[in-house]
Amino acid sequence: MANRIKLSDWDAASDELRQFGESGAVTTGDDRIRLDFGSARLEVSQDGRVSTGMPLHDFEHRGAVELVVDHDAGSVTLEGDDVSYTFRRPGG
Repeated sequence: MANRIKLSDWDAASDELRQFGESGAVTTGDDRIRLDFGSARLEVSQDGRVSTGMPLHDFEHRGAVELVVDHDAGSVTLEGDDVSYTFRRPGG
């Protein structure tokens, strides 16, 4: 089951991302969270900045407003007015 969270509810969004990142390394700041899974990473900021990196693929965007976190499928979809991007947890 997927959970939809607005980035404006930063406490809920960062809690959800912490749970999603449990199998990797989680680094948090006041307004950002970074998840590292070895060769792949996801960083989300409270202001809607999203950055990902993995072999042969990087993505960066400003303007995300919601997260759709699916723990069972191992994915986080970042949505905004002009973007929908899905990050898949390695091995997930």
